[in-house]
Amino acid sequence: MSKRTLFLHIGAQRTATTSIQSFMHANIDALMPLGIFYPLRVARHIEVMDQMMPRHPDGRPRPGVPARAPSDVAAEITRLADKKQHPLDRVVLSDEGLSLRRDLKALVPLNDHFDVKVIFFLRRQDLWLESWYFQNIKWQWNRALAHLTFNQFLAGMEQFHWIDYDRHVTMLENCFGAENVHLAVFEPGQMPDGPVVEFCRLIGLNDLTGLAQPSHENASLSPTMVEFLRHLPLDQANDGVRDSILAACRHVDSVVLGNDQRSSERILGLQDRQKLLNLFEASNRRLARRYFNRDALFQEPLPGADVPLAKLRLPDNSAELMGQLVGPLFEQLIATQTLQRPAGK
Repeated sequence: MSKRTLFLHIGAQRTATTSIQSFMHANIDALMPLGIFYPLRVARHIEVMDQMMPRHPDGRPRPGVPARAPSDVAAEITRLADKKQHPLDRVVLSDEGLSLRRDLKALVPLNDHFDVKVIFFLRRQDLWLESWYFQNIKWQWNRALAHLTFNQFLAGMEQFHWIDYDRHVTMLENCFGAENVHLAVFEPGQMPDGPVVEFCRLIGLNDLTGLAQPSHENASLSPTMVEFLRHLPLDQANDGVRDSILAACRHVDSVVLGNDQRSSERILGLQDRQKLLNLFEASNRRLARRYFNRDALFQEPLPGADVPLAKLRLPDNSAELMGQLVGPLFEQLIATQTLQRPAGK
């Protein structure tokens, strides 16, 4: 019997990974008659990836995560797939955290059990950095990044090694073979039907009839709300408290601040944007020539000099701050009983 194909979807972050995972998770049962297995009944396969590589991307130990050999994980997935009613020739695992790893050689043993294909989405570096900044402020999982200004964030840009796409893809090629690395450029013109449909195409799913339709997940907050969150210590809260506060902030953002307060994630002016992209020009060109037989990896024009930039600032005085943000936030926390005293206290 020939090996099953294992698609490793590794991100990168801010390329509709949550939407792709939600789509796959919502359609787990509907995909099996089509020969596609999205295992373990989770949306994101972060736990099993951490088990096979039980360390933080920066090398620090990850306490409490039991190590598992890739061969054991492969055996479990194979056993689960073999028990299904339908013959399953494709397996999909998705975790954008894999793109943070400097090396995926720990996963190379999966090649002994599957025909491994890697799917990696590429977003233009300036747009990715702007979006990644907003995301880090919103979720605050990395305390070192959670409260930085954008200029401070950019000053540490070298830590985001994976956006040197040519270097990162070369690592993937060394682990899995160049013929098994599949790239998608995260631009509307290069994926006209959207990233979820493009992902489906890459795994050989061309007809989405009868499947739950893709939705947009994990949208960004407005610049005003992002700046407000930057000053909040959400990195000190447990997941439940943080999620409740974020839900209240989303409500304030959409209902109180309103659409007139919202804008894009564009932070960089045209001159600074071009200067940043110059840092990646040679790397992007090498990758474009190797995979797409062209000079330009990204084809969409830069935002014009007249495009309004995100205003990452709070209201000018304390009365406005309380009226627009602090007061409505507490009202929502009270209305949703987030601040309710636990029973028996």
